Amino acid sequence: MKISELVLTVVGMGLEAVLCLLLIVRRYYRDFPIFSAYITLSLVATIILWSLINNARYYSVIYWTYDALGIGLIFLALNEALRSVFRNFLGMRWFRWLFPGIGIVMVSVAILRIILLPRPAFSLFTTSILGLEIAVGFLQFGIFSLFIVLMRLFHLRWGQHAAGIVFGFGISAAGSLVAFLLRSEFGKKFDPVVRIAPPIAYIIGVAIWLATFLKAESGRPEAAWAAKLTPEQMIFELKRHTKTVKGILGR
Repeated sequence: MKISELVLTVVGMGLEAVLCLLLIVRRYYRDFPIFSAYITLSLVATIILWSLINNARYYSVIYWTYDALGIGLIFLALNEALRSVFRNFLGMRWFRWLFPGIGIVMVSVAILRIILLPRPAFSLFTTSILGLEIAVGFLQFGIFSLFIVLMRLFHLRWGQHAAGIVFGFGISAAGSLVAFLLRSEFGKKFDPVVRIAPPIAYIIGVAIWLATFLKAESGRPEAAWAAKLTPEQMIFELKRHTKTVKGILGR
């Protein structure tokens, strides 16, 4: 492990430890149990992997196990955050399927990419892992973009902890996505960037989460809805923006 990577690992672990303590002391784990589980898992896995750096066999097993669990928890944590803010829309069937729908589309794109764009330089296992990582990156960034659109569409405040969670995942995903796309397309040509981009982006994401939870939440999500839009206004906003989109598409 290079000095730069060691420094990034230590900084990331330190920030994660502070965030875990903050979630416990202020009892935010009650509001966001899945996100708290993800941060805890990430911290514990990093410590274990660091202790096994010279044991390739066990390091590989722990790494891929953590990677699989982490992907699942990221998906669930994003779903948890969206439900916290947009709970008033959960009664609408199309909205309930919006988030899972994006997940299905991203995974489908990853599978098609593996089938249609084989990489001779990589094994099938490596190609599959890279494809999955890229899909997860697109999923995180896609949900981040969707969240911004919905927040602006319905004029919601940004002082919610759930917004900070999604924002942090979005920034983290951007760095990882760039790294995995470079590795997938160019192999080890851009290896220095590939090695440091994800940890730097993740550190920025953790810093965003820390800043988010250090501040008191500016009202509950449901209070923000009540203060901004009535149900009739929500419907009006949906119709207005739908009409605008149809006009742009010429339909």
